[in-house]
Amino acid sequence: MPNPDHPVVERQDMNPLAIVTGASRGIGAAYARLLASRGHDLLLVSRDETRLVPFVRELETNYGVQAHVFIADLAQPDAAHQLFVESRRYRQTPDMLINNAGFGLYGEFVSHPLPRIQEMLHLHVRTVVESIRLFLPGMIERGSGSIINVASIAGMIPIPYFAEYAATKAFLVSFSEALVEETRDTGVVIQACCPGQTETDFHASSGFRPDSLLPMQTADQVAQTSLAALPNKRPVVTIGWQGWLAALVMKWLPRMALKAAGRITRPATRSDLTS
Repeated sequence: MPNPDHPVVERQDMNPLAIVTGASRGIGAAYARLLASRGHDLLLVSRDETRLVPFVRELETNYGVQAHVFIADLAQPDAAHQLFVESRRYRQTPDMLINNAGFGLYGEFVSHPLPRIQEMLHLHVRTVVESIRLFLPGMIERGSGSIINVASIAGMIPIPYFAEYAATKAFLVSFSEALVEETRDTGVVIQACCPGQTETDFHASSGFRPDSLLPMQTADQVAQTSLAALPNKRPVVTIGWQGWLAALVMKWLPRMALKAAGRITRPATRSDLTS
């Protein structure tokens, strides 16, 4: 096993390395599978060892790549630094960083336990910012690399009863767009990926069950659209009919969009929030 204190010597014939957080399921797993099919070695990060280890074995068997496991809770202090140290066991600088790990909180802001809110802020904001600060200089020095911050169409509209979640995703969109301008002409591509409602376990884990007459997109569709957009260097990629609609509505009717979002997400009864 390479010593992280002594960076590995990279050969020209090595596969590109992609880091994917929140990789054990959903959109993160879809990114991992698609990148493996394209010949990327992987460093996959998740808290869920039970899911992640068999998934890594599957990718190695099916695609002949090297897939490494890093079991970590990225909502904890120093998580970004731990990930940076772990990644240097395999490459001096990764070719791609996908900040996908996240979770939702549904209900009135005052009903959520403060520790859970703090975990969300740390995971969605602090760990992402610190990770990019650690990995981006190496990409700039090399003159190539990609960073994808998985945000959401929720980052385009203030959403009552998803207040913290939408605000953190809005931060990711704004932060990504600013970095795109700062890194222009460096060879590094930065993208905020903003999916609409997607067929994952996000809604079940957050406690919100959307009622939509139109079908949701799949996690595979999100990953495919996001990666396909990288060569175009678009700073914000909205995915699905909801992303297109949210961007249009916020351009013309921002106040009405806020009220409409509140009607859609308002719980049936106040008691539902505390049950």
